[in-house]
Amino acid sequence: MSGLQAVAVMFRKSLRLDFSQSDPVVAARNACGVAIPLLLGVALGNVPMAVFGAVGALFASFADRPGSYRLRLARMGGTSAAVGIGGGLSVLCGRSVPLSLLLVAVFAFTTGMLLSLGINVAQVGIAATAVAIVLNRFPLPPAAALQVAAVVAAAGLVQSLLALAGWPLHRHAPERAVLADLYAGLAGRTRSEHPKMTAPGAGVLLEKARATITGFGHGHGPSMMSYRGLLDEGERIRLEVMALGYCLERFDRAGKAGPYDAVRRLLREAGLALDGVSAALRKGAVFEDGSLAKVAEAAARLRDVMDRHPDSPTGRFASLHARALAGQLRACARMVTPGAVEGRVEERASRVGGVRISLQAPLHILRANLRLDSAVARHAIRLTVLVTATDWLARMLPGSDRGYWIPLMVLLLLRPDFAATLHRTSSRLAGTFVGLGVGTAATYLLGHGNLYAIVALIVLFVFGVRLSGAPNAFFMGIWTAAYLVALLDLAGIPAASVAVPRLLDTAVAGILAVAATVVWPAWERGYLPARIAELLSAYRRYLVAITDLAPNKERIDAARVSARLARSNAQASLERTQAEPVAGQAALFTGEGVLVQSHLLVQAAMVVDAARLSLRAGRQPVEGLMRQLAPFIADCATTLEACETAVASGGPARGAVALRNSYLALRDTMERDPVQAETVQLAVLDAADRIANSLDTMVHLLKERGARQKAPAA
Repeated sequence: MSGLQAVAVMFRKSLRLDFSQSDPVVAARNACGVAIPLLLGVALGNVPMAVFGAVGALFASFADRPGSYRLRLARMGGTSAAVGIGGGLSVLCGRSVPLSLLLVAVFAFTTGMLLSLGINVAQVGIAATAVAIVLNRFPLPPAAALQVAAVVAAAGLVQSLLALAGWPLHRHAPERAVLADLYAGLAGRTRSEHPKMTAPGAGVLLEKARATITGFGHGHGPSMMSYRGLLDEGERIRLEVMALGYCLERFDRAGKAGPYDAVRRLLREAGLALDGVSAALRKGAVFEDGSLAKVAEAAARLRDVMDRHPDSPTGRFASLHARALAGQLRACARMVTPGAVEGRVEERASRVGGVRISLQAPLHILRANLRLDSAVARHAIRLTVLVTATDWLARMLPGSDRGYWIPLMVLLLLRPDFAATLHRTSSRLAGTFVGLGVGTAATYLLGHGNLYAIVALIVLFVFGVRLSGAPNAFFMGIWTAAYLVALLDLAGIPAASVAVPRLLDTAVAGILAVAATVVWPAWERGYLPARIAELLSAYRRYLVAITDLAPNKERIDAARVSARLARSNAQASLERTQAEPVAGQAALFTGEGVLVQSHLLVQAAMVVDAARLSLRAGRQPVEGLMRQLAPFIADCATTLEACETAVASGGPARGAVALRNSYLALRDTMERDPVQAETVQLAVLDAADRIANSLDTMVHLLKERGARQKAPAA
């Protein structure tokens, strides 16, 4: 699309409503957390401290996101400490402009580099830098630095305590909630008319559940063992549903209504059982196992139907996976009740936070990104220069006591890539325009001369900020601007006097942020090939891991997690590239084509994975099958590696194997020397056929791209 079209698309996206990350309960809780320091400060006659406390509580609320209670405590406690330190150092350096600018520069660069550890970690740096910028403008003596730091941090900790209030009653409510979402998603997929879709499906829910249950700050004890087991079973159930979906396709194409209806009935009953697991986890109740009897009945009916088709390899494959699915549902039923009711017993105390924190990996990541060709380092330098320069210029201009708005907006708007920066700028500018009007009118009409009425407005606006959520940048901008107008009015700065300057400052900051990404660009199209190559590498490792003669569960689990992460990164990179108003059609064409073929590839690989797991669960040997697959998988790995190199370098896939010939050799080998696991032979061959098709098409796409790139020179 043209540059103007891309910008128009960006503005339309800014106005879309997406409440998938919004929670009214969390929003209300965070609003109460801001109300507490405000009410205490007003009641004690210390309005400045009330304002400082409200700032600390608001920034801590942004760290109140889904996750285990331990993880929330780490995020919110870390944010509270960071804003306290930022506020205290800001006051301490407030009398010296060079020291203040140095402090802001150090905080800004650290914030930019922390992005390499993820947006959640970077949010801590953003909060500390924002507080350092804002509180530096309040004329306080250095002796008040410790008091300000204590107030800001304490308000953040109060917000944290509110978020953790449910811990003693339901220690693992977040873990139960994320597993309930996972099993509800699996249930919906199982009941669908086409459970085997182009996209692998459920990967986002699985990754979210795994991060909550096994990630940083995870808990310990009997209930956590149950949750880990349910997570593993969810992974298995996903594979079995894929395998049975494959059988549905085969029966549908062959016109075999009886087997098709039998598999369809089993999947419907399994979906209802999965709904029961989800409901038990969500409500914290005992699992009612009546649905398991219907699953067993549907599985028995499927076996009866397949007995009437003894010569159908697909039928035998369906029977095998029907038994596996029924067994996994029984295992879920055994584990879900102890986890849902949280054991109702005291669990083992764990070490501090239940984890050992190693700084080696984060420090390694930070060191790896300290180079100019790193998008993170370029962002950190841009952020440091722009925030520090605008902070210095604001001090030189008239009205410098409120000139912090421009560097603050630059901090909030600037992102590593152009598309994200433009999106946030357009959304924030439009939202600020509306929010300043809303805040000014509400403060003047309802809060004029009444401090408690202004406090009520601030609390209402904070509720709006938190309810909007990250996807709704426009609406979040409205309530953020209104909140700041009301907060400044409480601090003694009339709302009417800041509306127009704030709007102009936001526009200036947005223009500077967008200009910075144009002057020293970090176009996502330049990073898209690397993301696609990482995806192909992750899929290659997954394919090799599941067909290894000596499979290692930890290695396979790690390969699955890595593949899902690489897939989400590649998809996000493709979407950002599509939004850039610059020429990048060649990269987009290749990225879209390779991504589609990679979907087909991993879908077929999951059928092989499901067959392997079911055979091992039934104590049937798989070594013979894996040995026959080995040459084909080796050729696939070679081709994937060639495609990785081609995507990253921009050339054709040199060294790729003609996989159609490799597949025909595999088929001849299997037909000439059938292995003991003959019930899965047809399914594995069909999956190998799909893998060969997807990889051959991928090689063709990369060859065409090379031809298009050479055409102008010819």
